[in-house]
Amino acid sequence: MYYTKILVSVTEICTVGCRHCGFIGSVRERQPAEEEIADWVTQACDFGIPNIIFTGGEPFQRFSLLKAGVNAAARHPAKPGIGCFTSSFWGKNRATVDKFLDQLPGMTHFYLSTDVFHQEKVPASYVRNVIDGALARGIPHLSLCITIAEDAEEQQIRSLYEDYGDRLMIAVERVISSPHIAPVAQTSHPPEPEHYASHCFLHTPIVNPNGDLAACHAAKVGAHHPDEKDVYFLGNLKRKSFAQIMAEADENHSYQFLRAFGPQGLARMITETPELKTRWGGTTFSNGCDMCARVLLTKKGRQALADYAGDDFQQLLTEAVRARRFGEVRS
Repeated sequence: MYYTKILVSVTEICTVGCRHCGFIGSVRERQPAEEEIADWVTQACDFGIPNIIFTGGEPFQRFSLLKAGVNAAARHPAKPGIGCFTSSFWGKNRATVDKFLDQLPGMTHFYLSTDVFHQEKVPASYVRNVIDGALARGIPHLSLCITIAEDAEEQQIRSLYEDYGDRLMIAVERVISSPHIAPVAQTSHPPEPEHYASHCFLHTPIVNPNGDLAACHAAKVGAHHPDEKDVYFLGNLKRKSFAQIMAEADENHSYQFLRAFGPQGLARMITETPELKTRWGGTTFSNGCDMCARVLLTKKGRQALADYAGDDFQQLLTEAVRARRFGEVRS
């Protein structure tokens, strides 16, 4: 199967504690051993995934684990791109930034989470210190990751970094509703296909700290309950190899349907499934991730997807999209 990148979660521990974080209250084993994370990274590189992105929690709060993963990627003969998400809590001054960055060889991309939620704990000056340190080392790709609940928040955050110009990429996402974040009605949509994209974060699987390989990193699957029955669960790297898990995922109709059609496909399924349309048709969702998680983390939603994606016609459509979009032609 074709992937441009994979996420590796170093830890789910983070003292920043943003209100919108999906890991609040996580009950999962929250960090691996150094040799485990190095092995998982090596297996992903062996499989041919060209970009490894470290995430959390906050990776820099378990820096020895982050170093182990980065070093494994940097040593691999495939020379993958190496990225990392961070809140920049460690960017209090340039001396500290330099100390950390000097220990992370081969970094090619930083994803800097900065929005009204993060800035309750981490000021923009810390983020700027990290940006300056990365630019000084020639790290080629820097992205600001902004999560918003209200439209005005986007420009509020952008204005803090305008002087960097095109040296920064900016990604903006809607917040996913949670017990800590109230839904924002004016930015929500019903489950109708025209409101949602045909691609999503399912193109970026995640290795969680307990070894679970999950199809989607946005839903924070398995953080609050065992996820082995969830459509997002692909396998566990403590029990099977990365290659074995990917071979099984290749035959998983539900997963491949979601890879092919994304939230748009799920919305289409809801509109064509009377039981789901009755339950979810009048509900609005802040974005595709919100819809996908809230529907597919229910038993009825999972079963409906299994039935829908297992239909012969839907399988033909899925295979056609996989061949055209990903170049995945199965024998």
